[in-house]
Amino acid sequence: MVPPDLRPTDPLVARDIYEGRYSFAGRVVDTGGASPFSVTPPSIGWEDSLHQFRWLRHMKGAQSDLASNNARALVNDWILSHGRNLSGNAWKMKVTAARVIAWMQYSRLLLIDSDAVFYRRFMGSLARQVRYLRGLASSTNDDLDALNVRIALAYASQVLPPSARFEKAASKNLENQLRLQILPDGGHASRCPDVLPGLLADLLPLAQCYVSASKPVPQELVRAIDRIFPALRFFRHADGHIALFHGAGGTNLNLTAAVLRHDQNGAQPLGHMPHSGYQRLARGGTIILADTGVAPSGAYAFGGHASCLAFEMSSGRQRLIVNSGIDGLRRERYREMARMTAAHSTLVLDDTSSARFAGIARSPGDRPPRIASGPSTVRIERREDPAKPGFAAQHDGYLRQFGLWHERAISLHDDGTRVDGHDRLIHPGRQGVDHQYQFDIRFHLHPVVHASREDARTIHLSTDQGESWLFSANRGDVTLEDSVYFAGIAGPVRSRQIVIADFWPQTDTVEWIIRKV
Repeated sequence: MVPPDLRPTDPLVARDIYEGRYSFAGRVVDTGGASPFSVTPPSIGWEDSLHQFRWLRHMKGAQSDLASNNARALVNDWILSHGRNLSGNAWKMKVTAARVIAWMQYSRLLLIDSDAVFYRRFMGSLARQVRYLRGLASSTNDDLDALNVRIALAYASQVLPPSARFEKAASKNLENQLRLQILPDGGHASRCPDVLPGLLADLLPLAQCYVSASKPVPQELVRAIDRIFPALRFFRHADGHIALFHGAGGTNLNLTAAVLRHDQNGAQPLGHMPHSGYQRLARGGTIILADTGVAPSGAYAFGGHASCLAFEMSSGRQRLIVNSGIDGLRRERYREMARMTAAHSTLVLDDTSSARFAGIARSPGDRPPRIASGPSTVRIERREDPAKPGFAAQHDGYLRQFGLWHERAISLHDDGTRVDGHDRLIHPGRQGVDHQYQFDIRFHLHPVVHASREDARTIHLSTDQGESWLFSANRGDVTLEDSVYFAGIAGPVRSRQIVIADFWPQTDTVEWIIRKV
């Protein structure tokens, strides 16, 4: 059995690989005829992509004997150089799991017309990697890496020579991880929307393996797929990009479109995802997505952002207000800035993030600092009015340090052509307050949005799609400042942001409106 691969292919990538150019994670390395496994990798992301072998799909897409022979030679090269030394980045759990799946998906490409020596070497290495994953699986944390390992082992139980005991254990362990990590509303426990397309790209072919073998598909696998589809649509703007929350970066539009084509039910997104902690407002051509969940904890605290009550807004196929996202090239100097509250479209109190981070990443391979404390309570009130949907939410991320709750309310009016919102700082005590704090309400603009000042409290926004919007606020100093959009295709790019600055307790509520003109 050869599992299918839903990931899009590009024959030009196969040509580049044949010519010795390897482009992964935003970096290009020309090996000059040498083995790519012997060169110094320019980044960890590049090295991970190389050893995952997902790029074999491009060799298959080229549909030529030359690409097949080249793919076989590269796999053979990896087996001889890395196949027995079970250490280093090449043997990280997520990398090994992806490689095992890729080798099984493209085993026909690699084995047809191969000689007996390569056949034995390939099958022996694949079996060794499966045994390696089986040995590690029981000692892993319940995180995304653990789920990827269980998916790879489930593939192996269907593709490799069968063992009833192994197959039963693989299905059971996969179901346990899916039950733990795929929330009832379809989101992932990390709260990162960006992981959903990749999960579907692996889970859908896995389900097909069971069907092709005339075996019952594990029920939790079926339920997970059915829940993820509407969740993915929930986070998707009309231009195909996924909202930039909790580690989401530049979206692979082709992958998202490819997996959604397999949604036989055409599931529509919900208005809110209570388990994942997100709100969605849609009216006319306007979409608003907001983070109304608590800070990620446990294994997911290492990738979470201080983004509570941040939101994104799009009109038609143009995103207007965004969060900064993350640098897709995984450069360390940008990662921590991207996680701060100031990199999100929400209120920042006294230049302090709503979540605190602990630890220091001393080298590129280290885990990033985890969220040590942050919003633990978020109160939400949603208004399900079809004519003017909206919500109001409060979080306690500033309560311990400043004694204040942050409240944000957003609603859509006039068929999506007007957005009403307010931000409020609430002091729960009854006694007077001696302290004064500055707050800044930030609205990061997408890089293609052009902004100019209309008057002291109004900013004019225009898009490449020919739309014009006016942003206005009733209080505070409304200014246009520089910003950084980390999620650019080639890395961070310059952008602009609207900032409303004022002082509490002199001002405790700021009302703002975004209306189409």
